[in-house]
Amino acid sequence: MKRLLIPTLCVLALAACTSKQNKNGDAAKNIETESVAGDVGTESAVSGESSQNAGNKPVFLLGNKDGSKFLLKASSEVTADNAPDYLKNYKYILFEGKYYDVDFKGLQEGDKDADTGRDTPYNYDNCRGWYFEMHSGKLLTNPQSEYDVFWGTPLLVDEKFKNETKLLDVKNFDVDDAPVDVSKEKAKFEKQYGKKAIKFKLDATFGDYNYYVMQFETIENKVLGVIAIVKSDGTTVTKDFPSEWNEFSTWREGDEGEFYGYDILFATIENGNLNIYTYNGGEEGASYQSYVVQGDTLAEGGVSNYFYFAAE
Repeated sequence: MKRLLIPTLCVLALAACTSKQNKNGDAAKNIETESVAGDVGTESAVSGESSQNAGNKPVFLLGNKDGSKFLLKASSEVTADNAPDYLKNYKYILFEGKYYDVDFKGLQEGDKDADTGRDTPYNYDNCRGWYFEMHSGKLLTNPQSEYDVFWGTPLLVDEKFKNETKLLDVKNFDVDDAPVDVSKEKAKFEKQYGKKAIKFKLDATFGDYNYYVMQFETIENKVLGVIAIVKSDGTTVTKDFPSEWNEFSTWREGDEGEFYGYDILFATIENGNLNIYTYNGGEEGASYQSYVVQGDTLAEGGVSNYFYFAAE
């Protein structure tokens, strides 16, 4: 199976409105994520009060149908009168490698009686939270049908992030369209792990880096998925995802025992370090996680969100 079985409505919309974002979704079943969809308090959306030296933490947002409004969900305790000042310091969204100006508008009350709990464009107006609006225009300009709505998830950032972060040009590849022969890299990793790779693909390139996704043979019901970043000089960083093999759900629900990897949404250089912002889609929803290269380690980068869109 080349991808997870997302609800039919989601498949149609995602195929129309995002490019690589719904490709081969996967996320570790036990990964702990900070859920924008799950009543995130506004304090958890930032690393601290903004100042000249400390910026707001980036956060992924839920979008409305045409990609003109975006929501950071808030608890029922907050009111329009106690909006934190730092929310006004978020000035941009980053989507598909481009920045767009947004304005903080305040609190959207939503409709708790109509709210389905799903983080979809169709439920956007029913959700409660702090909302931002495109300064001009909208991300989806030519909808063709009721299914063709905006399913992208932009990253909300501040001036400091925009000014001090270098964006790398990300090129994603499907299974059969990688531009180079990966056989030597595959052999290198098989030697490193001492196992046969039953899946090995060049998933993306950005800057001087190649990004690989691989799955090794199952031994005594133990299975291993790996993501790897290889620099042009041969420097390699990996992150392992060991699991117990299950024919239905190994790394996440409905993956049928296949490791799909983590799609690269953005790759950046921040404070001299390489960061990747990843997407993992499955039957129940989508996870978003940033990672940062620190020496020979690929560590979690502090941006982590989950959007729930299971069929009702």
